[in-house]
Amino acid sequence: MTGAEAGGLKILAIHRYYWPDTPPYASMLRSIVGRWVNEGHQVDVLSSQPSYKAGLDNKRQPAKEVVDGATVYRMTLPSEAGRPLIRILNALRLGLGIFMRAILFRHYDVIMVSTSPPVLAGWFTALAARISGARFVYHCMDIHPEVGRISGEFRNPVVYRQLSRMDAWTCRQAKPVVVLSQDMADSLDQRSESAALPQTAVINNFSLPSESAGELPFPWPTESFVLLFAGNIGRFQGLDVLMSAMAHLRDRPDIRLLMMGEGTEKASLESLVAESGARVSFVGHHSVSVAKAAMQKAGAGFVSLVPELYRYAYPSKTMTYLEQGCPVLVAVEPESRLAADIVENNAGLAVHSGDVDELALAISRLADDEKQLQKMKENAASLAEQSFSPEVVLARWASLVRSVDNH
Repeated sequence: MTGAEAGGLKILAIHRYYWPDTPPYASMLRSIVGRWVNEGHQVDVLSSQPSYKAGLDNKRQPAKEVVDGATVYRMTLPSEAGRPLIRILNALRLGLGIFMRAILFRHYDVIMVSTSPPVLAGWFTALAARISGARFVYHCMDIHPEVGRISGEFRNPVVYRQLSRMDAWTCRQAKPVVVLSQDMADSLDQRSESAALPQTAVINNFSLPSESAGELPFPWPTESFVLLFAGNIGRFQGLDVLMSAMAHLRDRPDIRLLMMGEGTEKASLESLVAESGARVSFVGHHSVSVAKAAMQKAGAGFVSLVPELYRYAYPSKTMTYLEQGCPVLVAVEPESRLAADIVENNAGLAVHSGDVDELALAISRLADDEKQLQKMKENAASLAEQSFSPEVVLARWASLVRSVDNH
């Protein structure tokens, strides 16, 4: 008996990438879908063949298969890395696929999409849901086009205005828009051009799913305090400030920064380190299980955002640090929910975004107070378990769908 036959809902979940592809949301969505299946719902997933990172051996998956009780449909879309035109064409092809799956092939009670590709995926899905009569859930991991404005991707004012109108309409169709923080919910309210505010729900993420923490494939630093950055080394983090802070601390032989990841800014950061003589090591990209093993050994983890970005995003790597009992040093506006989560729970420290001296002082404080650092480790693990564990977060997703069922 299917979930729908047993009284459950027929749900379509859409995202550009799905497990076993490598972006974090691909695995998180798998966990959400699995919970819905266990709740008795019939779930389909519309995604693409693995193609997130062109350099990986992206083994082709079946075009249709059952994964964890859900039926996964995969379109063939080429890799978009460094190919903006291909990215636009892929978004349009995915939009056509959404229409075919949602309107022509099957009637769904609920259709959910996330923000990949930005704006267009949500707009196509909202339109398909409206035509088919499905309840539309918009999972905003980031709020676009505002994030694109900050990054420079949507710097053209005409393009930005048009994308803003499209996404505002999309948000008004959603019941609800799911965001990761109250900051993000407030941003949606503030941009509303009509009296009707979007219906929002705050459900933050959980730690990245993985196997148990793996073995480290590189030697661990000998310094007594290691600050770890694990994630994409890109424009949004303002990591040049971190390199400058480490340059201030180059005479501290007990402190080292370990940079785990790849990204567009890695080469320039390596140049800064070479010029300054800062105690910084780059170890490249590794699996989530290896990253978790490093988090367990690190003195603290580092999370930062360029100014304003906290209004439109909440770094999910924060939850992975906390789960491993790794205190978090955040460089972000103090009024942000991210800073409050860490400071109010004594699970790390928060400093102003862009302040080199304050950041260097905070790193020194963590390295110099072993007793306080141990307390922060305990608090970090406790915060993760109480607020950001898969059990807690997935229960909220199950409740959200039940509320749709009762609507």
